[in-house]
Amino acid sequence: MEQSMNELMNHTADMGQAEMFSKAWYNEYFRRAAESQAHSRFCEAVYGRDLCQHGMMDVEEMDFLASLLKTGEKVLEIGCSNGHITEHLHEKAGCNILGLDYADIAIAQAQARTQDKAATLNFRCADLIQDELPGGDYDVILAIDSIYFMGDYNKTLAKLNAKLRPGGRMIIAAFQAKEDSDPDTILLPGHTRMDEALQALSFRYIQHEFTPNIRNHWIKNYEFSRTLQPDFAAEGNAFLCEARMAENGWFKDHAERETLVRFMYVIDHNADLAQG
Repeated sequence: MEQSMNELMNHTADMGQAEMFSKAWYNEYFRRAAESQAHSRFCEAVYGRDLCQHGMMDVEEMDFLASLLKTGEKVLEIGCSNGHITEHLHEKAGCNILGLDYADIAIAQAQARTQDKAATLNFRCADLIQDELPGGDYDVILAIDSIYFMGDYNKTLAKLNAKLRPGGRMIIAAFQAKEDSDPDTILLPGHTRMDEALQALSFRYIQHEFTPNIRNHWIKNYEFSRTLQPDFAAEGNAFLCEARMAENGWFKDHAERETLVRFMYVIDHNADLAQG
């Protein structure tokens, strides 16, 4: 995945988004997105519902994720951005969720919007690489399109596993792209880089495929960012549109070449790893 992310970053730098995915970039993104009608229309068209998203999970995948959560479960979400999806999962599943993100403006938006739900829904600013993860004995840890930014997959999985209660589980959604140097098998279930990391750590897991969703997502993302470009510009929010366009060309190319897949992994707590 590191190779794929490097390819994407090189592409976005060429598009004038060299600091894309930094804390400052995400803060600026969500500061603008919270008030943008064009962004709202974009999300509705691309994801199927406006939850002020910046990610890859459409409503079908989101509702499937909600079905995996149980009422009253203690959940930690890694990389919650502005918390709209977190809030949706909280309402659908009735679980207790703590959402973490390093974009403090996004976290402030989430906290202000959900303060009347603080008994079971909370948000905290944290650097997911540098900081210790708060709490422990979680029933579920969610990492939806956030694990790419946490460094080595094996180390990250072990770090998250240590925060689960015995019998708990991680739910991780991640894409895999195939670059020219990769074997064709890297796109197959059981053979992605996430699969390799999970197998190396002897995790038991089930994976659910959402490849048609992600390919369709990036084609729509490409189309509607360009269709709505005048609306973004009229708001003074060209930044938002340019940000989308900087990344979606790379993804659309992979989607059309069918060199992009996506899986949701449901991973059992590894007691041996936690003890070792």
